[in-house]
Amino acid sequence: MYPGGGGGGFGAQWVELNHLDRILAQLTRPQLAGSGVPPAVEDDLESIGLSAYRTGRKELVQRVWGRKRPLLRSLEPDDDPIPPCA
Repeated sequence: MYPGGGGGGFGAQWVELNHLDRILAQLTRPQLAGSGVPPAVEDDLESIGLSAYRTGRKELVQRVWGRKRPLLRSLEPDDDPIPPCA
């Protein structure tokens, strides 16, 4: 599956990156103007400690990217992440 076996070390970073990627994909889908964040996305945001209450999509995307950047920086140059479509 992921390097490191997914047991809390390096593999946990891959799981978290995948989770953040899914949230970003949902947040950046085209939506009708004025539509809120779907309940499933709100649940995913809450699972990582973010609230969609009175927060626009743009700000939510920025906050999720703020969580993703440090994980990406911690990857080693020889790490080869599995693309989301694999």
